[in-house]
Amino acid sequence: MNLTVPIKIKFTKILNYLIIAYAFCLPLSKAGISLFGAFLILVWLFEANFRKKYNEIKRIKLFLTLFAFLTFSTLAVIWSSDTLYALDYIKKYWHFLVMVVIYTSLQKKYIKHIFTTFLLGMLISEIVSYGIFFEIWTKEGVSPHDPSPFLDHTSYSVLLAFTAFILIYKIILTQNLPWRVFYTLYFLTAISNMFINGGRTGQVIFFVGLVFIGFSHVKNKIKASFLIIISTAIFGVTAYTLSPTFQTRFDYTIYDIQKMVTQKDFTGSLSARIVLWKIGTENFLHSPIIGTGIGDEAKYSQEDLLKFKLDYFVNSNGTFYYVDYHNAFVQYLVQLGIVGFILFLMIFYYLSRLKIESQPYHDLLKLFIILYILWSMVGLSFHINSSMVFFALFGAIFLKVFSLEESTAKKV
Repeated sequence: MNLTVPIKIKFTKILNYLIIAYAFCLPLSKAGISLFGAFLILVWLFEANFRKKYNEIKRIKLFLTLFAFLTFSTLAVIWSSDTLYALDYIKKYWHFLVMVVIYTSLQKKYIKHIFTTFLLGMLISEIVSYGIFFEIWTKEGVSPHDPSPFLDHTSYSVLLAFTAFILIYKIILTQNLPWRVFYTLYFLTAISNMFINGGRTGQVIFFVGLVFIGFSHVKNKIKASFLIIISTAIFGVTAYTLSPTFQTRFDYTIYDIQKMVTQKDFTGSLSARIVLWKIGTENFLHSPIIGTGIGDEAKYSQEDLLKFKLDYFVNSNGTFYYVDYHNAFVQYLVQLGIVGFILFLMIFYYLSRLKIESQPYHDLLKLFIILYILWSMVGLSFHINSSMVFFALFGAIFLKVFSLEESTAKKV
């Protein structure tokens, strides 16, 4: 007699646990992200049920636009002068497949757990960061003057800003007093951590986010403006007084602007970015419809880059001339022309069109969009691993919240 009992694999539960692990690893480990991202895709494929998944995906305009953008980026390999480089460049985009996996697999009961594990990962990262800052321990390649332990300081500062936004709503909504005290302390340490590392992007995002939250939740706009000004002044003065890193970066920014205006010197951190955006915008005019291709961004701007002493931004192997314009909008305008640029903009447009009724998720979605647009203005957001993963994870979560609310509304 055959007593073998077939094992029913609970793919949905496995996928949701993997998503939680994925969120935990986001601020801590690139290897962990790649590992759990690959597991997510493999389990999702083993689960099959592709007809149902296809029907879920095809009605989401954001996904259709994202697929169009990625498809056009792949086609751009054809008119790129270095095919191998272009292919190597776009292979990173596999991370966006995880966004589809999360959207089609995530269950409502696990959404809060994902936010919790992300906050836990950030808390661990903070502890390591403070340990480096106070020189309790060391980490190779990380300075106490810029203690971003697992990510580059820009990405880390942005994630800290988003952590602060989540914690604001945790503080507001939590009724349990001990937990509210914990979230308040965590919020204060996250803000402090943001100002002791060298990432200015997160600091700007935090202040802009405060403006959004203030005007969204205070009916009296004069009162809201007053509170925002006072809060910004308190955070700014405190950071400048207590954080040598923030003070140095702030003073250097002022000095950089003065040199740019008075001496026409564009070799500083901020001034170089401004000139790169100008050069990129002019470069776009040489191939405005479909772009110059991937790896040929600087092909028509060698003289300008030399003129402004920015030739060190160009990477060349004799075939291609890639330049990082430190602005995703400019990069795609040059790289993919007006077609790719419009597709990129439409991704944000459809994300902003999601009508989420739950106030905390509604506000966090808006803050997420503001954050990602500002991040894209100073870096190539869709090509940085941490940035892509961040977009894939939370973009999918907000899509799922919208979809769940829409389904509930139809049943009523």
